[in-house]
Amino acid sequence: MTNATQNNPAEKSNGSRPKFRAWLVQDTPEGEPHWTELSGLWPTKSGKGFKGALRTPLAATEGRLVILPATFNPHKEG
Repeated sequence: MTNATQNNPAEKSNGSRPKFRAWLVQDTPEGEPHWTELSGLWPTKSGKGFKGALRTPLAATEGRLVILPATFNPHKEG
């Protein structure tokens, strides 16, 4: 499952879509992954990295950081 995603203000202002997305993946006690989208990621001006902004404060203290192409949808992965 994933939290509902919202449009990033940066995406609205310049009209570009992120190349990647950052996710926090936490395993439930039943072993199922819980996906929370942290941010879209856009190339930096130098092209050597990516930048994004956290949209939601997180109370999580553990989990896996996963960076995947922006087209990834955890609901369609099986």
